[in-house]
Amino acid sequence: MTQTSFCYPHLQRYWYPVLSQNQLGNRPHAFQLLDRHLVLVRLSGKVCCFLDSCPHRRVPLSLGQVEQGRLQCRYHGWQFDEQGELQHTPGSKQPACRARLRRFAVQEFQGLIWVRLQDDEGSAPLVAMPEINGMSYRQEYRHVDCGMFHTAENFLDPCHTPYIHRNLLRQSGEQSMHITQQVDSERVITDYALHQRQNGWINRLFDRGIDRNLARFTLPGMIELDYYQQQRLVFKTLLYLIPHQSERTGMLVRVYLPRSRVLPDSLRFALLKPFMNLLFRQDKQILAIQQQARQRYGEQYVFSSTDIVAKPLWQLLHGKLPQAGQPRDIVL
Repeated sequence: MTQTSFCYPHLQRYWYPVLSQNQLGNRPHAFQLLDRHLVLVRLSGKVCCFLDSCPHRRVPLSLGQVEQGRLQCRYHGWQFDEQGELQHTPGSKQPACRARLRRFAVQEFQGLIWVRLQDDEGSAPLVAMPEINGMSYRQEYRHVDCGMFHTAENFLDPCHTPYIHRNLLRQSGEQSMHITQQVDSERVITDYALHQRQNGWINRLFDRGIDRNLARFTLPGMIELDYYQQQRLVFKTLLYLIPHQSERTGMLVRVYLPRSRVLPDSLRFALLKPFMNLLFRQDKQILAIQQQARQRYGEQYVFSSTDIVAKPLWQLLHGKLPQAGQPRDIVL
């Protein structure tokens, strides 16, 4: 896979939360973003991001270490400063040549390290994750072996839930809903007004009457799933997708719950977590199968009128202005 093969090249202009600040220790950290092999490292107290390749013999710099505030290559000991400039080559008092690492924009925000590959006038501002008054959250990192489009569609579109999440989210019977959609150049917002309550085990245990779901996708990959009961937000899941490779997508997952005076947050999240883990395992399994099918047959799809999110999402990821679907009623 080449360094320029990612199928959505315009996504390079956005920021991605690639690592928690407390996960970056004293050693270099290797990762991938949009099919590029990169390295994070703290030099002179500053987080830096470089192409994970020493210009000397192209050995990954993530195999090296930090020496005297410089990133040192493991192979021949070349040392680079926080600007990526070569400062030392063993065997000479001065650097034996001029060399510079390819450097990428980094910032620390919300306890996370954010990276952007494109750094020019066309670059986009950071899309921060919301802090919501009256709600607590827990977050963790997960990944799926699937590309960006299918991963996003899976979490935004409810049409798979009666089949992939049978019993957990849906049991017997049909569910009807009214759907409206809004789009612009950066997002797709789909509003689901539910006519019946879902009847899966999760709903029986935790759902006290959710009557509306709001699913938002904001470039480059922030998915917000809001659940309302009589216009009150009672549950929220946020997934910030991180396109590591064309066939692998990471995600920073946040689950929000209203604060309670009865049960401590730690207990409520602990009760919910096994169910969320099972839902995720079901999604992860089918997404891996979807990715295998994509590799076998290519991106040859049929879009239908019941594909609620797929078409505008596809357009958005390919840099086109999305077209909103018409208001409709569907039965699942």
